[in-house]
Amino acid sequence: MYKRLLCLLLGLMLCCLPALGEEELEMTNDEITRLLWEMYQTENGDIDYTVLPDDYQTPIEGKSGVYNLLLLGIDNPGSAITGRSDTMLLASLNARTGTLKLISFMRDTYVAIPHHGHNKLNAAYAYGGAELLLETLEASFGVQVDGYVAVNYQLMADLVDAIGGVELTVTKDEMKKLNGILEYYNRQREADRSEQLLTEYGDLRLTGLQTMSYARIRKLDSDFVRVERQQRVVQAIYRQLGTLDLMQLTGVMTAYIGKVNTNVTLAQAASLLSSVMGYSDVQVQTLRVPADGAYRSDMLSDTYYIIPKLERCRQDIAAFLGS
Repeated sequence: MYKRLLCLLLGLMLCCLPALGEEELEMTNDEITRLLWEMYQTENGDIDYTVLPDDYQTPIEGKSGVYNLLLLGIDNPGSAITGRSDTMLLASLNARTGTLKLISFMRDTYVAIPHHGHNKLNAAYAYGGAELLLETLEASFGVQVDGYVAVNYQLMADLVDAIGGVELTVTKDEMKKLNGILEYYNRQREADRSEQLLTEYGDLRLTGLQTMSYARIRKLDSDFVRVERQQRVVQAIYRQLGTLDLMQLTGVMTAYIGKVNTNVTLAQAASLLSSVMGYSDVQVQTLRVPADGAYRSDMLSDTYYIIPKLERCRQDIAAFLGS
Protein backbone atom coordinates (compact mmCIF):
# COMPACT_ATOMS: atom_id res chain seq x y z
CA MET A 1 0.00 0.00 0.00
CA TYR A 2 2.84 2.38 0.95
CA LYS A 3 4.50 1.76 -2.40
CA ARG A 4 1.32 2.57 -4.31
CA LEU A 5 0.88 5.81 -2.36
CA LEU A 6 4.44 6.84 -3.21
CA CYS A 7 3.79 6.01 -6.85
CA LEU A 8 0.62 8.10 -6.83
CA LEU A 9 2.43 10.98 -5.10
CA LEU A 10 5.20 10.91 -7.67
CA GLY A 11 2.72 10.84 -10.53
CA LEU A 12 0.77 13.79 -9.14
CA MET A 13 3.91 15.84 -8.63
CA LEU A 14 5.15 15.14 -12.14
CA CYS A 15 1.77 15.96 -13.67
CA CYS A 16 1.64 19.24 -11.76
CA LEU A 17 5.08 20.46 -12.82
CA PRO A 18 4.09 22.08 -16.13
CA ALA A 19 1.17 23.96 -14.58
CA LEU A 20 3.03 25.22 -11.52
CA GLY A 21 6.19 26.28 -13.31
CA GLU A 22 9.73 25.06 -12.87
CA GLU A 23 10.72 27.63 -10.27
CA GLU A 24 7.81 26.86 -7.94
CA LEU A 25 8.01 23.05 -7.86
CA GLU A 26 10.58 20.87 -9.55
CA MET A 27 12.00 17.52 -8.55
CA THR A 28 15.66 17.14 -9.28
CA ASN A 29 17.03 13.91 -10.77
CA ASP A 30 18.45 13.09 -7.35
CA GLU A 31 15.09 13.58 -5.62
CA ILE A 32 13.33 11.42 -8.19
CA THR A 33 15.93 8.70 -7.80
CA ARG A 34 15.62 8.70 -4.01
CA LEU A 35 11.85 8.45 -4.26
CA LEU A 36 12.14 5.59 -6.73
CA TRP A 37 14.53 3.88 -4.37
CA GLU A 38 12.01 4.16 -1.50
CA MET A 39 9.48 2.46 -3.75
CA TYR A 40 11.96 -0.25 -4.61
CA GLN A 41 12.71 -0.96 -0.94
CA THR A 42 9.06 -1.36 0.01
CA GLU A 43 8.08 -5.03 0.15
CA ASN A 44 4.33 -4.92 -0.55
CA GLY A 45 3.04 -4.71 -4.10
CA ASP A 46 4.70 -4.17 -7.44
CA ILE A 47 5.12 -1.14 -9.66
CA ASP A 48 3.92 -1.77 -13.18
CA TYR A 49 5.31 1.49 -14.54
CA THR A 50 6.37 4.95 -13.45
CA VAL A 51 6.10 8.11 -15.54
CA LEU A 52 9.30 10.18 -15.53
CA PRO A 53 10.04 13.59 -17.07
CA ASP A 54 11.25 13.56 -20.68
CA ASP A 55 14.58 15.07 -19.63
CA TYR A 56 15.15 12.67 -16.73
CA GLN A 57 18.63 11.16 -16.73
CA THR A 58 19.69 8.16 -14.71
CA PRO A 59 22.30 9.30 -12.15
CA ILE A 60 25.88 8.29 -12.74
CA GLU A 61 25.62 5.49 -10.14
CA GLY A 62 22.96 3.74 -12.21
CA LYS A 63 20.30 1.44 -10.81
CA SER A 64 22.66 -0.19 -8.30
CA GLY A 65 23.44 3.13 -6.65
CA VAL A 66 27.15 2.22 -6.68
CA TYR A 67 29.90 4.06 -8.54
CA ASN A 68 33.49 2.75 -8.67
CA LEU A 69 36.06 5.46 -9.28
CA LEU A 70 39.74 4.54 -9.69
CA LEU A 71 42.10 7.16 -8.27
CA LEU A 72 45.63 7.08 -9.67
CA GLY A 73 48.72 8.90 -8.46
CA ILE A 74 51.37 8.90 -11.19
CA ASP A 75 55.04 8.84 -10.30
CA ASN A 76 56.18 11.82 -12.37
CA PRO A 77 57.93 14.81 -10.80
CA GLY A 78 56.92 17.11 -13.64
CA SER A 79 53.54 18.16 -14.96
CA ALA A 80 53.00 15.16 -17.26
CA ILE A 81 50.61 12.38 -16.23
CA THR A 82 52.75 9.59 -17.65
CA GLY A 83 54.83 6.88 -16.03
CA ARG A 84 54.03 4.20 -13.47
CA SER A 85 50.96 4.42 -11.29
CA ASP A 86 52.49 4.83 -7.86
CA THR A 87 49.07 4.90 -6.18
CA MET A 88 46.06 2.81 -7.29
CA LEU A 89 43.02 3.26 -5.11
CA LEU A 90 39.46 2.25 -5.95
CA ALA A 91 36.82 4.45 -4.31
CA SER A 92 33.45 2.71 -4.31
CA LEU A 93 30.60 5.05 -3.38
CA ASN A 94 27.24 3.55 -2.49
CA ALA A 95 24.76 6.40 -2.75
CA ARG A 96 21.97 4.23 -1.33
CA THR A 97 23.68 3.40 1.96
CA GLY A 98 26.00 6.39 2.25
CA THR A 99 29.18 4.32 2.41
CA LEU A 100 32.56 4.94 0.81
CA LYS A 101 34.84 1.90 0.45
CA LEU A 102 38.51 2.34 -0.44
CA ILE A 103 40.56 -0.49 -1.95
CA SER A 104 44.30 0.08 -2.32
CA PHE A 105 46.16 -2.13 -4.79
CA MET A 106 49.82 -2.76 -3.98
CA ARG A 107 52.01 -1.44 -6.79
CA ASP A 108 54.50 -4.35 -6.58
CA THR A 109 51.81 -6.99 -7.13
CA TYR A 110 52.89 -9.49 -9.82
CA VAL A 111 50.12 -9.82 -12.43
CA ALA A 112 49.54 -10.67 -16.07
CA ILE A 113 49.26 -7.45 -18.09
CA PRO A 114 47.31 -8.10 -21.32
CA HIS A 115 49.66 -8.18 -24.34
CA HIS A 116 52.67 -7.34 -22.15
CA GLY A 117 53.41 -10.51 -20.19
CA HIS A 118 53.83 -10.50 -16.41
CA ASN A 119 55.06 -7.50 -14.45
CA LYS A 120 54.27 -5.28 -11.49
CA LEU A 121 50.75 -3.91 -11.47
CA ASN A 122 51.98 -0.32 -11.62
CA ALA A 123 53.61 -1.00 -15.00
CA ALA A 124 50.23 -1.38 -16.71
CA TYR A 125 49.60 2.38 -16.72
CA ALA A 126 53.07 3.04 -18.15
CA TYR A 127 52.46 0.51 -20.94
CA GLY A 128 48.97 1.52 -21.98
CA GLY A 129 47.53 4.21 -19.73
CA ALA A 130 44.44 3.91 -17.57
CA GLU A 131 42.61 1.76 -20.12
CA LEU A 132 45.22 -1.02 -19.90
CA LEU A 133 45.32 -0.75 -16.11
CA LEU A 134 41.52 -1.13 -15.95
CA GLU A 135 41.75 -4.17 -18.22
CA THR A 136 44.45 -5.65 -15.98
CA LEU A 137 42.46 -5.07 -12.78
CA GLU A 138 39.40 -6.73 -14.26
CA ALA A 139 41.34 -9.72 -15.60
CA SER A 140 43.30 -10.32 -12.39
CA PHE A 141 40.88 -9.27 -9.66
CA GLY A 142 37.44 -9.13 -11.29
CA VAL A 143 37.17 -5.42 -10.53
CA GLN A 144 34.67 -3.36 -12.51
CA VAL A 145 35.61 0.33 -12.79
CA ASP A 146 33.11 3.00 -13.88
CA GLY A 147 35.56 5.87 -14.20
CA TYR A 148 39.11 6.91 -13.42
CA VAL A 149 41.03 10.02 -12.45
CA ALA A 150 44.83 10.14 -12.81
CA VAL A 151 46.97 12.95 -11.40
CA ASN A 152 50.64 13.45 -10.79
CA TYR A 153 51.72 14.39 -7.29
CA GLN A 154 52.22 18.08 -8.04
CA LEU A 155 48.62 18.42 -9.18
CA MET A 156 47.48 16.60 -6.04
CA ALA A 157 49.34 19.22 -4.00
CA ASP A 158 47.59 22.02 -5.90
CA LEU A 159 44.19 20.39 -5.33
CA VAL A 160 44.79 20.08 -1.58
CA ASP A 161 45.72 23.77 -1.40
CA ALA A 162 42.61 24.65 -3.42
CA ILE A 163 40.34 23.07 -0.80
CA GLY A 164 42.15 24.67 2.15
CA GLY A 165 44.56 21.91 3.18
CA VAL A 166 43.76 18.72 5.10
CA GLU A 167 43.97 17.53 8.69
CA LEU A 168 46.25 14.57 9.41
CA THR A 169 48.02 13.04 12.39
CA VAL A 170 51.79 13.00 11.85
CA THR A 171 54.14 11.06 14.13
CA LYS A 172 57.61 12.26 15.07
CA ASP A 173 59.30 9.75 12.76
CA GLU A 174 56.90 10.61 9.92
CA MET A 175 57.68 14.31 10.40
CA LYS A 176 61.40 13.67 9.83
CA LYS A 177 60.78 11.67 6.64
CA LEU A 178 58.16 14.15 5.42
CA ASN A 179 60.61 17.03 5.83
CA GLY A 180 63.28 15.13 3.92
CA ILE A 181 60.95 14.60 0.96
CA LEU A 182 59.76 18.20 1.15
CA GLU A 183 63.35 19.47 1.04
CA TYR A 184 63.81 17.53 -2.19
CA TYR A 185 60.76 19.17 -3.74
CA ASN A 186 61.91 22.59 -2.53
CA ARG A 187 65.22 22.13 -4.33
CA GLN A 188 63.42 20.87 -7.43
CA ARG A 189 61.19 23.92 -7.65
CA GLU A 190 64.05 26.25 -6.64
CA ALA A 191 62.38 27.32 -3.40
CA ASP A 192 64.01 27.97 -0.05
CA ARG A 193 65.18 24.67 1.42
CA SER A 194 63.26 25.16 4.67
CA GLU A 195 59.99 26.33 3.10
CA GLN A 196 56.93 24.64 4.67
CA LEU A 197 59.05 22.20 6.72
CA LEU A 198 57.19 20.91 9.78
CA THR A 199 58.48 22.06 13.16
CA GLU A 200 56.06 19.97 15.20
CA TYR A 201 54.16 16.69 14.97
CA GLY A 202 50.72 15.53 16.08
CA ASP A 203 47.34 16.60 14.73
CA LEU A 204 48.13 19.14 12.02
CA ARG A 205 46.59 20.92 9.04
CA LEU A 206 48.90 20.22 6.13
CA THR A 207 49.41 22.18 2.94
CA GLY A 208 49.38 20.51 -0.46
CA LEU A 209 53.15 19.99 -0.59
CA GLN A 210 53.21 18.69 2.97
CA THR A 211 50.37 16.29 2.18
CA MET A 212 52.10 15.06 -0.97
CA SER A 213 55.31 14.48 1.00
CA TYR A 214 53.38 12.58 3.68
CA ALA A 215 51.78 10.33 1.05
CA ARG A 216 55.18 9.57 -0.48
CA ILE A 217 56.95 8.42 2.71
CA ARG A 218 58.56 5.09 1.74
CA LYS A 219 61.55 4.08 3.81
CA LEU A 220 60.18 4.61 7.32
CA ASP A 221 58.38 1.28 7.63
CA SER A 222 57.01 -0.64 4.65
CA ASP A 223 55.05 -0.21 1.44
CA PHE A 224 52.06 -1.73 3.23
CA VAL A 225 52.07 1.06 5.84
CA ARG A 226 52.63 3.58 3.06
CA VAL A 227 49.39 2.43 1.44
CA GLU A 228 47.61 3.01 4.76
CA ARG A 229 48.98 6.56 4.81
CA GLN A 230 47.66 7.13 1.30
CA GLN A 231 44.24 5.91 2.40
CA ARG A 232 44.35 8.37 5.31
CA VAL A 233 45.15 11.17 2.85
CA VAL A 234 42.13 10.29 0.70
CA GLN A 235 39.90 10.20 3.78
CA ALA A 236 41.29 13.55 4.94
CA ILE A 237 40.59 15.09 1.52
CA TYR A 238 37.08 13.65 1.64
CA ARG A 239 36.49 15.15 5.11
CA GLN A 240 37.76 18.53 3.96
CA LEU A 241 35.51 18.47 0.90
CA GLY A 242 32.62 17.98 3.33
CA THR A 243 33.34 21.40 4.87
CA LEU A 244 32.91 23.21 1.55
CA ASP A 245 29.61 24.37 0.15
CA LEU A 246 28.32 23.35 -3.26
CA MET A 247 29.53 26.56 -4.88
CA GLN A 248 33.08 26.03 -3.62
CA LEU A 249 33.08 22.36 -4.64
CA THR A 250 31.81 23.17 -8.10
CA GLY A 251 34.49 25.84 -8.50
CA VAL A 252 37.26 23.40 -7.61
CA MET A 253 35.82 20.71 -9.85
CA THR A 254 35.48 22.95 -12.91
CA ALA A 255 38.94 24.45 -12.38
CA TYR A 256 40.78 21.12 -12.24
CA ILE A 257 38.82 18.54 -14.23
CA GLY A 258 40.52 19.69 -17.45
CA LYS A 259 43.98 19.25 -15.90
CA VAL A 260 43.64 15.59 -14.94
CA ASN A 261 43.62 12.46 -17.06
CA THR A 262 40.08 11.17 -16.71
CA ASN A 263 37.20 9.60 -18.61
CA VAL A 264 34.66 11.25 -16.27
CA THR A 265 32.81 14.15 -17.88
CA LEU A 266 31.96 17.34 -16.05
CA ALA A 267 28.26 16.37 -16.11
CA GLN A 268 29.05 12.98 -14.60
CA ALA A 269 31.25 14.56 -11.94
CA ALA A 270 28.43 16.95 -11.04
CA SER A 271 25.99 14.04 -10.77
CA LEU A 272 28.36 12.14 -8.49
CA LEU A 273 28.98 15.25 -6.41
CA SER A 274 25.24 15.73 -6.00
CA SER A 275 24.92 12.22 -4.57
CA VAL A 276 27.84 12.69 -2.18
CA MET A 277 26.45 16.01 -0.92
CA GLY A 278 23.28 14.22 0.13
CA TYR A 279 25.06 12.48 3.00
CA SER A 280 26.40 14.37 6.00
CA ASP A 281 28.07 11.37 7.64
CA VAL A 282 29.50 8.93 5.11
CA GLN A 283 30.96 5.72 6.54
CA VAL A 284 34.44 5.01 5.20
CA GLN A 285 35.85 1.47 5.07
CA THR A 286 39.24 0.37 3.74
CA LEU A 287 40.87 -2.75 2.26
CA ARG A 288 44.36 -3.51 1.00
CA VAL A 289 44.89 -5.91 -1.91
CA PRO A 290 46.50 -8.33 -1.46
CA ALA A 291 45.40 -8.57 2.17
CA ASP A 292 47.27 -10.51 4.85
CA GLY A 293 47.34 -14.20 3.98
CA ALA A 294 46.57 -13.54 0.31
CA TYR A 295 50.13 -13.21 -0.99
CA ARG A 296 53.77 -14.14 -0.63
CA SER A 297 56.86 -12.03 -1.27
CA ASP A 298 59.57 -13.19 -3.67
CA MET A 299 62.57 -12.02 -5.67
CA LEU A 300 62.35 -12.62 -9.41
CA SER A 301 65.37 -11.63 -11.52
CA ASP A 302 66.68 -9.60 -8.56
CA THR A 303 63.43 -7.63 -8.35
CA TYR A 304 61.01 -7.64 -5.41
CA TYR A 305 57.47 -8.76 -6.16
CA ILE A 306 54.30 -9.46 -4.23
CA ILE A 307 52.86 -12.72 -5.56
CA PRO A 308 49.09 -12.65 -4.99
CA LYS A 309 46.75 -15.57 -4.45
CA LEU A 310 44.35 -14.29 -7.08
CA GLU A 311 41.30 -16.35 -6.13
CA ARG A 312 41.64 -15.29 -2.50
CA CYS A 313 42.04 -11.67 -3.59
CA ARG A 314 38.88 -11.85 -5.69
CA GLN A 315 36.99 -13.32 -2.73
CA ASP A 316 38.28 -10.58 -0.41
CA ILE A 317 37.22 -7.85 -2.84
CA ALA A 318 33.77 -9.35 -3.45
CA ALA A 319 33.14 -9.77 0.28
CA PHE A 320 34.33 -6.24 1.04
CA LEU A 321 32.23 -4.55 -1.62
CA GLY A 322 29.22 -6.70 -0.84
CA SER A 323 29.26 -6.11 2.92
